[in-house]
Amino acid sequence: MEITQLREELRRISEEILKPGDFHDTLAPAITDYAALLSKIVKIDSDNEQHRKHVQSEMGQAIGTFWAAQCVKEVIRTQRFVRSLYLAIKEKLNQKAGPVHVVYAGTGPFAALALPVMMHFSPSEVQFTLLEINLQTFDLLQEVLDAFDLRAYIKKCEIADATLYQVEDTAIDIVLSETMSRALIKEPQVAIMLNFAKQLPPDVIFLPEEINVGLSTQQKSGTKPKLIKSLMEFNTSLRQKLVNETVGTNWQFDEVTVENDIEEDEQIYFSTEIKVYKDNFLDFNDCSLNLLERVKTGKLSPKNLKFRYTLKEMPGFMIY
Repeated sequence: MEITQLREELRRISEEILKPGDFHDTLAPAITDYAALLSKIVKIDSDNEQHRKHVQSEMGQAIGTFWAAQCVKEVIRTQRFVRSLYLAIKEKLNQKAGPVHVVYAGTGPFAALALPVMMHFSPSEVQFTLLEINLQTFDLLQEVLDAFDLRAYIKKCEIADATLYQVEDTAIDIVLSETMSRALIKEPQVAIMLNFAKQLPPDVIFLPEEINVGLSTQQKSGTKPKLIKSLMEFNTSLRQKLVNETVGTNWQFDEVTVENDIEEDEQIYFSTEIKVYKDNFLDFNDCSLNLLERVKTGKLSPKNLKFRYTLKEMPGFMIY
């Protein structure tokens, strides 16, 4: 396909993704078309060891190229994030003359959340700084940008560990990162957001806006979990609190004590709810980010537990 055709197809897909409403008949086919369009441009081999290999950052694991490419196929997830980015840019354009500067940390091979949005703004309205840690992934991203001829939208494109990235120009309006797994385990989402929050003014929009991890039980497989207690609400106020209290990157999260009356043999889970932006939410079972994560208590009594989130090579909740 030539550039004009590719961009026309991308524009059509973007209009379906941005249609109002939580779900409509043309949404899933549009996302399927989107994934197919992207995989026409770059070949990602599921059998290639290099494409499957994760990259270890200081505070979390960046998933391999193949896995990152799979995320776009999650219908509700892609819709909510793309729509949120679009709304956030519009909001910033109402407040200032363009261009709005978006940092997209952890783009994967496609920068899949940004491409549809570019079809609705001019380069004088929005500029992107794209950061990706994985060299294979970064190289594929260059092919995608060239195939759609989108370089005019790119302020900078760098290979970087976003948990340590030093901002040179603080004129940034939006920080977008979708480098997370359920219950905020393993991946560097929290560390990336804190790294930018530490360096930027408080009026920057962070996407997602809020990530809530709770402790829950589930009566029957597939049914909505019942929340026992919230363990962490990762949002603007928590980020600011941590930034104000922390020297360097030695982030210390509060301990949460949970006393409950569940049975010794009853399974408990981490549940994850995400407010991407405004009224764009991702709740139980909407996508893989909202799947329940079993809590392994070992020999500990589930009736009295303490939890503390920690950021190290494998982020997650310590239980004691």
